[in-house]
Amino acid sequence: MLNKLSISHVSSGLAAILVGYTCSVVIVIKAAMGAGATPVQVGSWLFAIGIASGLTTIFFSLRYKVPVLTAWSTPGAALLASSVVGFSLSETIGACIFTALLIILTGVTKSLSTFIQKIPSALTTAMLAGILIPFGIKTFTPWQNTPVLFCSMLAAYLIGKRFYPRYTMLLLILVGGFVAYVQGSLPLGDSQFSITSPVFMSPTWSVASIVSLSIPLFLVTMVSQNIPGIVMIQSHNYSVPFPTILLGTGFMNLLTAPFGGFSCNLAAISAGICMGKEADPDPKKRYLASVSAGVFYILAGLFSTSLVALFVAMPSELTQMLAGFALLGIIQRSLHLAMDDEKAREGALITLLITASGITFIGINAPVWGLLAGYITNRFFNPTA
Repeated sequence: MLNKLSISHVSSGLAAILVGYTCSVVIVIKAAMGAGATPVQVGSWLFAIGIASGLTTIFFSLRYKVPVLTAWSTPGAALLASSVVGFSLSETIGACIFTALLIILTGVTKSLSTFIQKIPSALTTAMLAGILIPFGIKTFTPWQNTPVLFCSMLAAYLIGKRFYPRYTMLLLILVGGFVAYVQGSLPLGDSQFSITSPVFMSPTWSVASIVSLSIPLFLVTMVSQNIPGIVMIQSHNYSVPFPTILLGTGFMNLLTAPFGGFSCNLAAISAGICMGKEADPDPKKRYLASVSAGVFYILAGLFSTSLVALFVAMPSELTQMLAGFALLGIIQRSLHLAMDDEKAREGALITLLITASGITFIGINAPVWGLLAGYITNRFFNPTA
């Protein structure tokens, strides 16, 4: 295999990983810290998702000779970051384990996948948009306190989206980090380079955590990652058994969840980097690009402690803007899909607003109430649908 590996395979694999990490690592760290994880435990979260994504990417790509790229759910991380308040770290870990079981169950039975397909996509994308909108709003609040940093990052975002869309987040990290360093708010002198050791975190379960964390995380992962991921593969004229992918990623998620692996699923947007002509003119050899990506995933996981130290050292305004800018594209797409179906708009709007409100009632968080209220509204306006 090594004699078939080319520079384009390696560069495409590296680009895919850079896109994935730069778009979501801040959000994952926020989710872990929001759940009460210490910096060492946060490192374990990144270790777990890196190793899980790397191993499944390499295995499936070699098994089917198809560029299969797995990852973790960025919207899922955002969901946890906004929903873990009031839940302990052990409950969060338990919720992630239950989500993994739901993914596995979806892979072995048609009934659950059929149930998911019956939920109008307008409602699930509206729920996703409602989860992410608070992050989008917070992108612009640092304008008052750090105008130079904000304007620099906004300019970097606009230039990146206009000329280098694939590397926009990398440009944002470089520009934001440089400005923060010049302003003296980013101390880098104490940064250390070390290999991460996974940390076991005991799970506990509660009805509230399963309803408020597990089920929304499952729906978000399926709707925003796994389904678009298989569509991405098929759009490039490749074919892989979707149930087998769900089983493999679900079991890996189950194994790594006690160490912080909150999700393991198909990649969507970044996967396309390994499937295009830039990876290899020959479609039959492009799987080597995703194999390369898998190796970079594992390396990133092994040295995730250093990555955590870097992002923890960043000023809160910088990480807040990085997280917000990373999610703007997903927010835009979710809003478009949510409001695209005229018959489902009322229900989608109700779902969006209730989810974005952040309300909690009888221990159940806003995304669940939003989806339920939106579904009832949708059935009221479309009783025969």
